[in-house]
Amino acid sequence: MANNFKNAVSIVNVSPGSVLYTTPTNTQSVIHTLSLSNNSNNPHEVTIQFVDLSLGVTRNLLVNAPIPSGSTLVFPKPINLEQGDSIRIVGSSSGVIEAFASILEIT
Repeated sequence: MANNFKNAVSIVNVSPGSVLYTTPTNTQSVIHTLSLSNNSNNPHEVTIQFVDLSLGVTRNLLVNAPIPSGSTLVFPKPINLEQGDSIRIVGSSSGVIEAFASILEIT
């Protein structure tokens, strides 16, 4: 087994949102940190979605969470992903929320 640390960044868009990270083939991943920063002068909301490739479903992990102007929202727990699974972020406005994830990939 090999472990590699990765970072993922994205500017969040409105529906269908922005894919922040997808686990590569033959890999499992753990998202250790997921933070969302509002760099605008207005409050905005975000939804964090888990896309399960093996089941073909998308589930909301956090829905319409408010992020005040100039603030950062940190998802409080690790997220485990299997091969092909993704994390998608949907914003209430495009281009104002920045997403960052610190990820451990296990091959």
